[in-house]
Amino acid sequence: MNVLIAVDDSEESRNAVDVAYRFFGPDADYSILSVGDRPPIFVGGYGAGAMPTAADLTLQLDAAHAAAEDAVSHAAERLPDAEIDVEDGQPGSIICQFAEDHRSEVIVVGSHDRSFWLRLFDPSVRRHVVDHAPCPVLVVR
Repeated sequence: MNVLIAVDDSEESRNAVDVAYRFFGPDADYSILSVGDRPPIFVGGYGAGAMPTAADLTLQLDAAHAAAEDAVSHAAERLPDAEIDVEDGQPGSIICQFAEDHRSEVIVVGSHDRSFWLRLFDPSVRRHVVDHAPCPVLVVR
C-alpha cells in the first residue's frame, strides 16, 4: 500500500505519523510530505499596510520552506524508511497533486482544533484535501 502522510510542525501531524504506521504497518510504502505555504502578497488594507519588497517575500518563502523541511525531518525520525519531500505552494492543492502523481492509495492528515473565526479567515488544509483528494483520506485527531 502506498501511504502519503502530509505533515506540518504540529503535534497532530506527529500523531498522524504514528497512527498511519499502526494502521498500515511496516509493509506499506510511506511518503511524508510537508508544504511551505506561500505568504500573502498584500499584507494590509489601504493605509494599514504595504506591499512587501522582493527581499521580504524571499525571506518569508525561505522561512516557510525551512519550517516544512523541519516538519518533514521530525516525521521521518518516526519512519526512517519513508520517502520524504518538501514542496512550496498552497498546501491543500500540493498534497492532492502529489497524491495523484505518486499514485497514493490513502492520504493521512492530522486535524487541528480551530475556532470558528480562525477557520473562517484561515481555510483548512484538511478540508481541502478531504474535498479534492484522488484517494481516500484518513483524518487523525
